[in-house]
Amino acid sequence: MPVLFSDQTPQKELVPGIKAKIAHTESLMTLISEISFGVQSSPAPLHSHPAEQTTYILDGELLVFIEGEETRRLKPGDIYYVAANVPHAIQSLTEKIHVIESFSPLRKEFLK
Repeated sequence: MPVLFSDQTPQKELVPGIKAKIAHTESLMTLISEISFGVQSSPAPLHSHPAEQTTYILDGELLVFIEGEETRRLKPGDIYYVAANVPHAIQSLTEKIHVIESFSPLRKEFLK
């Protein structure tokens, strides 16, 4: 049975300010991510990708911006989801945020 042991899995820096532990199958990717943007006065730039995404907030608070949707403030226990190719961004309201993210299909750029 494939298992990812947290204490045996190194974090990988995906982009400046975001580190993650990654597990994946052929079509599903799950990340345990630490976002260290600090408290932001404005959102990160909008971006999109061909993968659907769900994000569960473990700790910290953020604003999520999804094109065509109302901006929402999220706290631990909240989840947001984004359809493929839809522009979206976050704005960190705390020094760090920890989340569990899932993507389908895989974000292959994270595996390089």
